[in-house]
Amino acid sequence: MACASISYSALAYNGQVTGNMISGAAQQHKKRLVPLRRTDAMTVAERRNYQILDDIFRSGASDCFQQVSSADNGSPQFLKLNIGGTSFMILIDAILRADTTTFLSRFVQLTHTARLKVADAYISADDAYYFQRSPTSFEAVFQYYATGVVHRPSEICPASFLSELDFWRISHQHVGSCCADIIPQKREEEKEEEKVDDTTFDKLMCGKLRRRMWTFLERPGSSMQAKAFELSSTLFVAISVMGLSFGTIPDFQVTHLMPPHNETVVLPNGTVTVVQKVEQMRVEHPAFVFTERICIAFFTVEYCLRFFAAPRKLRFALKPLNLVDLLAIVPFYLELLLTLCGVDDRKLRDLRWAFLVVRILRVLRVIRIIKLGRFSSGLQTFGMTLQRSQKQLQMMTIVLLTGVVFFSTMIYFLEKDEEGTPFTSIPAAYWWCIVTMTTVGYGDAVPATTMGKIIASAAIMCGVLVLALPITIIVDNFIKVAQDEQQAEQQKNDQQSEQLALEAMLNAHD
Repeated sequence: MACASISYSALAYNGQVTGNMISGAAQQHKKRLVPLRRTDAMTVAERRNYQILDDIFRSGASDCFQQVSSADNGSPQFLKLNIGGTSFMILIDAILRADTTTFLSRFVQLTHTARLKVADAYISADDAYYFQRSPTSFEAVFQYYATGVVHRPSEICPASFLSELDFWRISHQHVGSCCADIIPQKREEEKEEEKVDDTTFDKLMCGKLRRRMWTFLERPGSSMQAKAFELSSTLFVAISVMGLSFGTIPDFQVTHLMPPHNETVVLPNGTVTVVQKVEQMRVEHPAFVFTERICIAFFTVEYCLRFFAAPRKLRFALKPLNLVDLLAIVPFYLELLLTLCGVDDRKLRDLRWAFLVVRILRVLRVIRIIKLGRFSSGLQTFGMTLQRSQKQLQMMTIVLLTGVVFFSTMIYFLEKDEEGTPFTSIPAAYWWCIVTMTTVGYGDAVPATTMGKIIASAAIMCGVLVLALPITIIVDNFIKVAQDEQQAEQQKNDQQSEQLALEAMLNAHD
């Protein structure tokens, strides 16, 4: 095999460490992979060597391939390359023993004539194949064939480095664990049975109508009307929450007279008499009640339309956001049902358990604020961060509960004999310990003895450690989730741009 010689000093890896060896968490976050925005200039400058290589292999022409071996008459065989002006020499044996799907593994199997079609140029003086790529990035490729592991040079942009690996067809799984933080995590693909596309509605009743309705309700970017409906839904949520909040202000409330009822009263002289009493009750202004009903009507119609358009009813009903939508409207109808049954507030007060249930139903109305998570990408990112940080949150909870039980027990036995102590029992000390370990420190319960203060100091220090350790990991997960979302958004925009460009080319051709 024809090869050119180079100096062995060019092949030596000096092992010099570059870059700042001491960097903070913020600097490490900046080095993470940020999606590379593709431009027209990149498309023009791109050299599609790998496409030519794939075309040759697909053609299967016998005159394009040759039998290669790692040694010829006992002497090692080399592939000599010139990458951006820097010479490299790689053992054929190392290339053949590596992954057979890599660029160079296929390149060495070609004849000299076929290689000339794939390479950017051929330097006859050195008998080397020239590729217009970055020699600094190719150092990692050379290192892969030498050691089987890929390490990213510190001065190379992570996105550019991954693009270089993709060009040379080297799998990201060969990247060393020390450099694995630059590899974007794979997004969890939606299960096949949960995917919804245009073909999902083909065999369903009213399929065309439900498909259009599903696209309108679930994909706000599909049209201006869908976007306007999304904004309207967000506005109704905001109005409902504001009405619920302002309705509790005394200045915005009105006095409501309860139905008169007779009450038996015993006078000081022992006479028993019956007195008619009329109780007064502060309730929301009728304007807020009317606004609440309008919002509930909108939420009801929205939920019914989503439920009708959903191709799989049970899966739709069990999704968290849809459960929130349902819980946002159910309390209103339960209160309305109790009113229609003749159960008013005065009767509810006689039945304490029923009154408590109604109060809980009224409190549940505030859950509709979570509906904003359907339209807010920020809340969705926050939810995904919590989901990815489940292990850290579980660890923090378990350690915190352990500390609460331990320090509450200690503080109870040290403070229980003090006069006026708030630590009357171990459960009573839980509140003090939770407030202390979470560094809130209300000061409503404090130890009085010296040993109690020492235990409190230990609880404070343990609380700082319990909160500080997992928070860094949670912040790191938030950054990863945000970057994954940014990358997915960019890929979506790139696909739309390519589709528009293809449509423009087809229209111009017609």
